[in-house]
Amino acid sequence: MKRSVFLFWLYSNLTILCIPIVITMLVLFQSQHLLSSEVIRSNKALLNQVKQSLDNQFKDIKRMGLQLSLDPKVIKYVNQADFNNSQVKIDTLDLITSLRSYAASNGDINDLYVYMKKGHFGVTTSTMNQDELLFQLLHGGNKGITMKQWSDSMEKIYYGNFLQFADDDMVYMQSLPIQNASEAPATLVVTLNAERLKAAISNIQIAQAGSVLILDSTNKLLMTAGDSDHVSDIDFEQIRSAEGTFSQKWGKEEVTISYVSSVENEWKYVSIVPTKIYSAKVSQLRSWIYAGLFLCIFVGGPMSIWLTRRHYMPIRRMVDLVSPKVKSNLEGIGNEFSLLQSFMSENEALQVTANRTIQKQQDVLRSHFLARLLKGRVESGSALAQSMESFDLRFESNRFAVLLFHIGDYDALFNDNGSRDAESKLQYVYYIVTNITEELIGRKHTVFTTEVDGMIAFLVNIQNDDEARTKQDLIDIAQEAQTIIQGKFYIQLTIGISDIHPLLTGIPQGFDEALEALEYKFVIGPSQIIPFDRIKRPKNELYYPLDMERQLINHIRTGQYEEAMEAVSELIVTNVSDGTLSLQLGKLLMFELIGTILKAIEHLDQGPNELAVEKHALIKQLTQCESFVEIEDEIYKFLKTVCDYVDSKKKSHNTNLKDQVLSYIDEHLADMDLSLTSLSLKFEVNAPYLSRFIKEQSGETFIDYVNKQRVQLAKQLMTETDDTITDITQKVGFSNSNTFIRVFKRYEGITPGQFRKGDQP
Repeated sequence: MKRSVFLFWLYSNLTILCIPIVITMLVLFQSQHLLSSEVIRSNKALLNQVKQSLDNQFKDIKRMGLQLSLDPKVIKYVNQADFNNSQVKIDTLDLITSLRSYAASNGDINDLYVYMKKGHFGVTTSTMNQDELLFQLLHGGNKGITMKQWSDSMEKIYYGNFLQFADDDMVYMQSLPIQNASEAPATLVVTLNAERLKAAISNIQIAQAGSVLILDSTNKLLMTAGDSDHVSDIDFEQIRSAEGTFSQKWGKEEVTISYVSSVENEWKYVSIVPTKIYSAKVSQLRSWIYAGLFLCIFVGGPMSIWLTRRHYMPIRRMVDLVSPKVKSNLEGIGNEFSLLQSFMSENEALQVTANRTIQKQQDVLRSHFLARLLKGRVESGSALAQSMESFDLRFESNRFAVLLFHIGDYDALFNDNGSRDAESKLQYVYYIVTNITEELIGRKHTVFTTEVDGMIAFLVNIQNDDEARTKQDLIDIAQEAQTIIQGKFYIQLTIGISDIHPLLTGIPQGFDEALEALEYKFVIGPSQIIPFDRIKRPKNELYYPLDMERQLINHIRTGQYEEAMEAVSELIVTNVSDGTLSLQLGKLLMFELIGTILKAIEHLDQGPNELAVEKHALIKQLTQCESFVEIEDEIYKFLKTVCDYVDSKKKSHNTNLKDQVLSYIDEHLADMDLSLTSLSLKFEVNAPYLSRFIKEQSGETFIDYVNKQRVQLAKQLMTETDDTITDITQKVGFSNSNTFIRVFKRYEGITPGQFRKGDQP
């Protein structure tokens, strides 16, 4: 272990030293590539300059050939049929003059002539000669073409083409007239000044450094500028695309060949540059780089060793100092850094454990102090100030309020099938509620949190003097916290909010107010926000008149659930509508309502065990209710059960009464004294009730039901007997025939006489 870090650092420094060496080599190779690319790019640029220059010159020649082919004198001359008259000589002189002016306008032209195919002669810029003499004068000095080849070329059709008759004999040829080139009688020939073109190319830098070639569309060599000794060595088959670059041998040296194509005449311009021209610069760059590498290795190497040794010595002294204090096994430690890390880790772990223990104790003590401060159980004066300083409690103002959170159901938050114990769940809920609420309150005020008697208390240090606005701010904060916590975490919250109090002595009063407001959830139900302002002026009288109680008992006894529920609702609304019902009166109202319902049950005609189970269930549910609203719901449920029971009893009784009443009416239809009064006396039921009962059971009023039954009996008698209408009137209970006839027609649409005759309505 003694030298491991030293060797590691030494290898590291040497590795770092190798980085610039590797980078330098990469730079060398990249520089060579870039330099070569730059030279090639420069060659292409110069070659494009050559192409542009020559293309412009050849374009001028083409333009001149086009102008000459459209010249009226030329057209007139070549279209003549007879060249033996005297006028032809005058026209020839005019043509010579025109040709001379065209030739003088372009310095790249040696001479030009118009060859007449039928006459086998040509007109030049100075004279008119037969074909043999013309060939000898203009092309005879070239060994590359014979008279026969030249004569054959004159007979062909041309559309403005550049040709090479021999090595230094380049011409431009155009059939005349251009309007009828396929049957042209003449050919325009322009001989180019090859030496001048070569001189123009030679003035460009690329030709001075190497050679420039001009090839036709078939890669045939047309012109050479510069060294042409080894042109035959070039593999022209590699020149296929519009432009490109390749390398090959030129005699005994390496050359770079670049080429571009001309759109103007489909020629290719080729540059040949010896590679040694730019490789010399690469060699110079390589020399400088090698010198730098030498310095890196033979100067940087010893420096790395010296610096490594110098930096290692403080580490060595630290290791000698801490190694006796490391508790872990030294044999398992790889190097000095591992030893130091082990020492620091052990110390850090001890420090973290100590800090965590101290922080937990501090949090517990601070929470306990805040709880005592809220309940008013702390010292006063300097002792209080000292305690607050020790617990880092700093109030920025002397105005305080208390928010008290009661946590309700939170089972929906956990879907772990009991994997957490109840205490850890509750701590997690406290953590959620505390963090969200502290964040919301902390935006405007300073807040301190503690747990008091299973509730979460927030001591708010108010930061502004507008009391009304601050109270509304606290309500808004409570609403936002409740919305977030209940909406996202399914934790039910009831929140009590105190008034704002000055000085530290007002904090206990604020806590009592928040606690009292929170207890009021029994009246208005859970998951509410209850400011103390809402309950500090409660009602002290309970509205529960005797006639309302009697009315409720009657509704229950008659099984009228809707009316009974309406009566209960009226009592509740009346008590809470014009003020805040105190907690005590709220409980008293609930007990009074329950007592009234039980009193009504005692007056029902029931067996000893009927509704006993329901009453027992009601008492059990009431003991588990936590709010006025829950008790109210249980009362409504029990009311529904009782009224359904009474209604079922009443329906059973009504069925028997219906059968008896309707049977009695059917049996006494002939009785003229049959009436609601006689029926009520018979069945001991008051007449109004009996009238409603018959309407409910039959769907018709008593009079309609009786009259319809009498009419049906009369129809039966008129069909089955020969009794007179008067006799039938008495048998069906009518006092006179006129009444019977009027009633019969009312229900049947015809008179009894018409019915007996068989008439239909």
